[in-house]
Amino acid sequence: MEFRCLVEPLRDLYKDEVREVARALGLPQEISERMPYPGPGLAVRIVGEVTREELEIVRKANAIVEEEVMRFCPWQAFAAILGKATGVKGDNRVYGWVVAVRSVSSRDAMTADVMELPWDVLRRISSRITGEIPSVARVVYDLTPKPPGTIEFE
Repeated sequence: MEFRCLVEPLRDLYKDEVREVARALGLPQEISERMPYPGPGLAVRIVGEVTREELEIVRKANAIVEEEVMRFCPWQAFAAILGKATGVKGDNRVYGWVVAVRSVSSRDAMTADVMELPWDVLRRISSRITGEIPSVARVVYDLTPKPPGTIEFE
């Protein structure tokens, strides 16, 4: 078939409705229950101008977050870049990226509660991100529910 325009038969469905369709189709749980990927891609996890450097940082940080929190079954968990701030690496002051970590539970994505992750998990995430990504100076954990915040940053 040749289409003259984009065909998106499920575009009006919310995330919870897409999961219902996936279950009804008998798709495996790793597909039907996986965390939503941002429609516009990783660019929504970078506040401000998007660069290749920032995309690579957010991709690496996001992989660390997902690896560390998947056992807690979040609705969504990810890393986002907020900007730059000062920090210390070794004996040197650095001006590096600030990565925000967000992990939420929700039924339908219309509202979301912050997941109360264990302190040792949050510390490990912070240590891994700042240790494995040299240009990151600081990691913060977002405690804002939805509303008043949203799940993504942009």
